[in-house]
Amino acid sequence: MHVLASKADLTTATNRLQGALAEKNLAHIGLRTKGGELHIAAADRSLAVYCSLPSQIHEEGSAFVPAKLFSDVVKELPVGPVSLQVSENWLVISAGDKQQFVMKLPLTKDAQWEEQPELTTTSIAAIPALQLAYMISQVQFCIASESSRNYGSVCLLHRVDNKTLRLVGTDGFRLSYCDISFSMPENFLASGICLTKRALGELARMCHEGFEQIELRISEDETNLCACVDGYRIYLLLSAVKYPKYQGVLPNKLPAQVSAPRQVLQNVARRVLLAAGKTKALQLRFAESALTMSSKSMGNAEGRERIPLADYAGAACGMAINGKYLSDIFSATTSENLLIQFANEEKPIMLVPLVEPSNCCSKHVLVPIRESE
Repeated sequence: MHVLASKADLTTATNRLQGALAEKNLAHIGLRTKGGELHIAAADRSLAVYCSLPSQIHEEGSAFVPAKLFSDVVKELPVGPVSLQVSENWLVISAGDKQQFVMKLPLTKDAQWEEQPELTTTSIAAIPALQLAYMISQVQFCIASESSRNYGSVCLLHRVDNKTLRLVGTDGFRLSYCDISFSMPENFLASGICLTKRALGELARMCHEGFEQIELRISEDETNLCACVDGYRIYLLLSAVKYPKYQGVLPNKLPAQVSAPRQVLQNVARRVLLAAGKTKALQLRFAESALTMSSKSMGNAEGRERIPLADYAGAACGMAINGKYLSDIFSATTSENLLIQFANEEKPIMLVPLVEPSNCCSKHVLVPIRESE
């Protein structure tokens, strides 16, 4: 194999592969020339990433190299064209305007190139990348990498109606969901699928590269998902977790509501929580056209701050919530103002961004906690 490519294209490709290199020291990256392009791939048991980039092919072939070493070298290459050539048991990398930089990497033996899977499916939809990225950002933070509740480590992607796609995540103490509306094919996503936090991260990575649309393909048996754009594909093994019927957690009627600036709420919560200790318990009390946030630890620390709320004239109401969960919502949303809806100290509290991207709608639900928790 002998191929000439640009440093910029190689850098983009290797960056895309990083999510498939869970154990970089043990993983390898595959390189293959075919059809006038250089194909680069990496995979593990649940994720595979394939990229293709324009290049000058001098000799076709394939090579496999240590993932971390190859990624580190590409990152540090000098500006200019890059030559990749197999010579005996080495991949020789030459770079720079005059090919002044040279490095030899050992080839990984006994590795074989795996062709991209072809998913048999009619469940295909092209989703606006900006909407998909926003939807992920509004749910990803409340999904754990590992959870004692199996559904706490995945999210549910399902269609609400003919035009609305919803992503929802919950750990039993909080729930966030986001709806996006677009022209959804009738055959797309007949039933919901579960995605891990890692899968969401890979989809978000693709969305943030500036593509207009991301095509999602779901296999007929709903065990695999492929996210596609030109020259870049991600294959994800879907989770087999059976997601609970979360709709029962959503509060039906929250009679009291008030709007407040997100940045003010975020700053006050951060200051007051300094006194909360490990419990992160945050007391909210709505009364007399104001919201008072307070916290205290088992020692002598105690914090309190009052936020004026001109549009609240309801009865006094207090509740305790997990302050970290509240801060996560403040950090995730981009809306300058939030609508806070509640009923009493026992029912969930809901936060709704008042301004969101076009065709996007998200809501966040927090279950009150007891002070002893």
